[in-house]
Amino acid sequence: MGNRDGIMPRPEADTRKTLLSQGIDLVRFLAHSRNSLGVTEIAEKMELPKSSAFRLLGVLMELRFVQKNPVSQRYTISPEIFRFVHEVAHEFAPTRKLEDVMIRWAQKLECAVYLSMLSERCTYVVSAEGPLGGTFALGSAGPVHASSAGKIIVANLPEEEWFFYQPTAQDEKLTPYTNLDPARFRKELLAARESGVAWNLRETTLGVASVAALVREPLHPPRMAVALLVNYEEVAVHDRVSLEVHVRELAVELSKGFRPGA
Repeated sequence: MGNRDGIMPRPEADTRKTLLSQGIDLVRFLAHSRNSLGVTEIAEKMELPKSSAFRLLGVLMELRFVQKNPVSQRYTISPEIFRFVHEVAHEFAPTRKLEDVMIRWAQKLECAVYLSMLSERCTYVVSAEGPLGGTFALGSAGPVHASSAGKIIVANLPEEEWFFYQPTAQDEKLTPYTNLDPARFRKELLAARESGVAWNLRETTLGVASVAALVREPLHPPRMAVALLVNYEEVAVHDRVSLEVHVRELAVELSKGFRPGA
């Protein structure tokens, strides 16, 4: 069983940062910076030796993830990094197989369609189509206990594993509707396992509701779900029962895409 600090137990590893992890940290740092930065400022803020920062920046420039202004000698994120993001998003096997189906359903239902995957205690959007989809949805994450996709995935895991995913008093209350009650979470999982769908009613984002169903890959344990997202005020318009029927049908169609020869 996992620990309650939010990460699954892993083998002991060297705590020293590798060049790769330092490079990723630097890319994240620059992505969050509002302005271009000089190497001295980068080194100071990241608590790195200036020589290490300079070396990392050189590697990232070779990868075209970072660019340097030849006049100011300051560094910023390169637009070419989005070519890499695009390649990952579009060539990742699940999204490549399922993109056309998701687009068709998003247009048919006039709502957003998210494909999410489980990692530790969160789900991550790996593909998004429709009105609430797009660039800003890709890679967005939410805790399992406040995610329709997370709930339906965990509901299909053995019950003895549910404890790892349940909310605690230390978890962030993302909205006034975020559930941090473990007993209620368990009831939601039992209901999801019975019905085949799970709901998120303003638990992650105010004004947004979603319903999710499990997407079955030829893998175990399950790790993927598809969700339909609508503005909360539109739930009555779309009709909850109809949305549940649609997301089940969509999940079945997406699951077929993973069959051999599909």
